Parts: sequence; structure tokens; C-alpha cells
Amino acid sequence: MANLNRFDFNLLLALDTLLSERSVTRAADRLCVTQPALSGSLQRLRQHFDDPLLLRVGREMELTPKARALIEPVRTALLHINAALETQAIFDPGTSERTFRVAMSDYCVHIYLPKVVRILAARAPQLRLMIENVFGPSFSRLEGGDIDMVVTHGDRSLFGREGRDVDLLTADLFADSFVCVVARDHPIGESMTKDDYLSYPHALAFFGANVRTVEEAEIERRGIVIKELLHVPTFAGLLQMLPGTELIATVQCKLAEQLADSQKVRVLRPPINLGTLEETLIWHNRSDDDPGHIWLRAVMKEAAAELD
Repeated sequence: MANLNRFDFNLLLALDTLLSERSVTRAADRLCVTQPALSGSLQRLRQHFDDPLLLRVGREMELTPKARALIEPVRTALLHINAALETQAIFDPGTSERTFRVAMSDYCVHIYLPKVVRILAARAPQLRLMIENVFGPSFSRLEGGDIDMVVTHGDRSLFGREGRDVDLLTADLFADSFVCVVARDHPIGESMTKDDYLSYPHALAFFGANVRTVEEAEIERRGIVIKELLHVPTFAGLLQMLPGTELIATVQCKLAEQLADSQKVRVLRPPINLGTLEETLIWHNRSDDDPGHIWLRAVMKEAAAELD
């Protein structure tokens, strides 16, 4: 308790930012303070912990073992403080100016997010919703408190996360199936055979080396090898690549139905069963009892019900 009484808690945010950025200059920019001011904070932190915390190695700054050991407890402490400050006994959506950050794919942005936004516009006109693309580190960002929710398929192993995340909670949103999409003048006729699927080149959505899509995982599980000719970073972008080519894209049915006419493509039934896509809402258990979080989760579920 003596150390606690002597610690200046104004330094806690500076410490977290320095541990994250590993640079006084970048940390000062992020905190909107001058570099000399943050250098002074670092000096006080070094005195308190009796450790240099940051050491210059060549042209880079490296964390000492003591600093690395502080990363998780310092971030956890700040998250609990932030949650306590944000949580209110009553959440009034009509007047709230709170910001929520949600990660989802461009597929969800196209077919699901507009329904969420319409509800928010009617019931919470001042609430801010910041959307970022879902990718491998999204779950680490969720655990770290950088985002509030993730909307994606339920199989987190496809993001390189084996096993169960005990601190993450989930709710089912909506389901979809998969279809194949080709250019209108593609040589394939009105139906696609398995030979067609294997012989023509494919365009795939690619989100990083450690991330696999549901359809990609199902193809691998069946031992099927396709000709991957093109990777693009969005599902909607796949449809734009098809006109004038013999490429095949496998995408979600709801997305294909929405964009097929505008992209001048044809939608065909896959010659193999690619399973069902189950979109899931995921959040950290520290937010489970937050009234604002509870309200937004209810909105997300309500919007999803319009898709079923």
C-alpha cells in the first residue's frame, strides 16, 4: 500500500502509451502532449520502478523485462478504470454521445450494417458508431479494449485462435449460404459442374496469412484444390473483378443477390456443399453488464432479425 500511496496515477496512461508505442515521440503525439513533458513523465516512472523501462538498442527503443511484465497489468487496470467511468446506472440512447467501435467484414457492412444504422438514426441520433474491418488481430483488440464488439463467423479457429476464449461472450445474429458468381458471358452454362469448379481459375477474398474464410476452410476440409488466380481484400471487390474474365468467385448469397445486377455477373449454385455461414456477435465479458453495451447489443440483434 505504501508504493500505491506514493504512485502518481496521472502517470498510468503515460506508462501504458509508452509501453505500447515504445517511443517517446510517438507516445507524446498519441497523448497530445509535448515530447519534453512526456520525457519528464518517463523519468518519474523510471524512478518509481527503479528500472529504465525503455532502452535504446541501435535506432530502436526496446522494453526492459520489467517493462514487458507491466504491459498486461497496466492495460487491465486502465480498462477497469475506463469501464467504471463509462458505465452509468441508466443509459439514455436518445441523448447519449458515446462512441462504440465494432469490427466486421465488408460483407456485413453491405448487407447488415445499414439496418443497424437506420435503427440508431431513429433512436440514438447522437451515438457514434466506428466500423473497422475484421481481421486476425481483431480479437486481441477486443481483449485489449480497443474495440467493443466483433461481428464475424462463429469459428474463431479460422482466425488462428484455437480453443475457447473464456473471456469472450457470443450471440447468434444471422445465417447465410454460399453461391458461385461468374461474369455474364462466362463459358459456364446455366449450371456449374464440379469439373467446372476445379478447372476454371478462382478469385478469393484474402484477409491475412493467419485468417481463413469459412468457404476456404470447407474447401480445404474436403481436400479440394482450386486454381487461385487472384486475392482481393474484400468480398464485394471479388464481384468487381469478374466481368471480362473466366474467374469464379464464391461469396455469400445475400451479398451476391444485392450486388449481382450492378456488377454484371451471374449467380450459380455451387457444385459442392460449402456449408452455412453463421454470423455471430462477440464481446468481452467485462462489458456484459454495461447498460449502453446491452442496449447496442439488442439493436444489433434486432437488425439481424430483419435478415432471417
